[in-house]
Amino acid sequence: MNKKLIIIASAVIVLLGGAGAGVWFFTADILPEFIKPKGATRGKETAKREEPKKHEPEVGADLEVFVVNLTGSIPSRYLRTSLSLGVKDEREKEKIRESSGPIRHAVIMYLTEKTVEDLIDPQGKNKLRADLLKRINTAIGKPLVLNVYFKEFLIQ
Repeated sequence: MNKKLIIIASAVIVLLGGAGAGVWFFTADILPEFIKPKGATRGKETAKREEPKKHEPEVGADLEVFVVNLTGSIPSRYLRTSLSLGVKDEREKEKIRESSGPIRHAVIMYLTEKTVEDLIDPQGKNKLRADLLKRINTAIGKPLVLNVYFKEFLIQ
């Protein structure tokens, strides 16, 4: 009697384990995210995730050279830089040209707030790029600019 009970209990455990594994395998794409096993999607979702994001080509809208005094420098130090703004197409490049006054104003006002220490290391330059992107798009009134590129960057 005792052996029969152990065999029946073992069989029930194996069957329940197999049923649970089957449910897990076949319904993985409808489970909540926090329960899903890694890589447990099928069909279109898998194709989307494996497909690399295509980089859209950008059109460069070059701005005139900026020469500004930097804050807090004795003797006086200045920054000379030229920027290229990455936009989606030629139409948006033309909108950048039309908005060059507000763009230049926003860039000059922001650059004059900076110190040499803010700009000397790569992290400072990357932060400057990100901040300029936000300020330029704010000056335009639309998020036309996708990237800001330094064509020239000289602190003297």
